[in-house]
Amino acid sequence: MMTYTIKEIANLAGVPPRTIRYYDQVGILAPVDHGVNGYRLYNTDSLLCLQQILFFRELDVPIKDIEIILNQPDFFLEKSLEKHKKSLEIKAKRLNTLIETIDKTLEMVKGDKKMKDREYFKGFDESNFE
Repeated sequence: MMTYTIKEIANLAGVPPRTIRYYDQVGILAPVDHGVNGYRLYNTDSLLCLQQILFFRELDVPIKDIEIILNQPDFFLEKSLEKHKKSLEIKAKRLNTLIETIDKTLEMVKGDKKMKDREYFKGFDESNFE
């Protein structure tokens, strides 16, 4: 089985090594072993765990909540991935709508097109901030 150092797993994930150390410190990404040199070692399961953490972070889930979720006895990776996918699809659709709103607004500002009053706010969802 392949093992990775903090530096290697950090490079693979595109995060600073300090992030990996922090995730170990808070208990959401423990090393699977330590090398003879004392380096923390990670494996493929660690890669999957880090991927889950990064998906949750992408969805703005706080670290303390990620710890609770990952440590639940009924946590199931496949189900979690399906939920991540659905959440990201919804987010992508909303972001695409916001980009379209920007494009329409730019056309309106340049005098190329008129906008209906409701179009100024298409894609915004402030319900999370109430």
